Amino acid sequence: MLVVHSPEEVARVAPRVVLAAGYFDGLHRGHCALLSEAIALAERRDAQAWVLTFDPHPLSVVAPARCPPRLMTLSERLETLRRMAGLSGCLVLPFTEAFAALTPKEFIRHTLGSWLGAGERYCGVVSGPNWHFGHGHSGTLSDLQRMTGGAVEILEVPFVIWNGAPVSSTRIRAAILGGDLESATAMLGRPYRICEHSGPAPARGIGTRLGAPTANVLVQSALMPPVGVYAVDVRVEGEGETDAWHRAVANYGYRPTFPDARPDRPVLEVHILGHEGALYGAELEIAFLKRLRGERAFETPSALGAQIRLDIAQAQALPRPEDLRHD
Repeated sequence: MLVVHSPEEVARVAPRVVLAAGYFDGLHRGHCALLSEAIALAERRDAQAWVLTFDPHPLSVVAPARCPPRLMTLSERLETLRRMAGLSGCLVLPFTEAFAALTPKEFIRHTLGSWLGAGERYCGVVSGPNWHFGHGHSGTLSDLQRMTGGAVEILEVPFVIWNGAPVSSTRIRAAILGGDLESATAMLGRPYRICEHSGPAPARGIGTRLGAPTANVLVQSALMPPVGVYAVDVRVEGEGETDAWHRAVANYGYRPTFPDARPDRPVLEVHILGHEGALYGAELEIAFLKRLRGERAFETPSALGAQIRLDIAQAQALPRPEDLRHD
């Protein structure tokens, strides 16, 4: 999949194009339905299917205080898109103050002008009911068709409904922040994942002494569930074994049983079941499956160790999600 940053670059390789437009944070089930419709339209029109997206998030430019934490970084979005069959490329437009100031007509000329009034060229735009463009989000899909005199074909894809409401990045963020990982998984179509690097082992080696050595992560991801204990699946980058997924138990929090080892901010301690060897500095992809319990202080280390064994048994009993069996 090609990744470019100007419409002219797309037009050079795709004189006939269908653009799936949106920010696509999380690439959830609604986004995937939209992309499938774009790919199908491209096949019908003998065109290439491309994604039209933006970076950074528009709210980070026009209203930073209202910009929510991201479900995915740009690199994670692109990597997920690369795994989707049928997409030829992704046009990532830099979202700047100048870009935000474009009127809807200026946006059309800037973004779609290479396909307008150009003989055999063709352009279709596919998006959802809530997609807008131009200054103040004042342009809609119907405006796009009207302003181009029908030269751009449009297709509005309805929301995917789950539990009585549209699947959205906002709902998914709320589920994750509330620790409801099952709902987040249902709306995403896969478990919520983060990619992090394991830091050096703590000097005290508490996990090792309790029989559950951990990879310790100072999380950089913008969106995390609440402190607590989680069943997760983990993939260790470059480990071999075709980068297989391993079941693990992760504690995200402050080590309350050991007040003298309390960190300044929450630490993610990941015990990969049956894993041998050091993980210092390793790149970990961590998929959150279920919140097992809240974090709490135990009266003794041995009581904590007993609870960890129960947590491990509960995590082992969970089935592996379908998308992690073959990923």
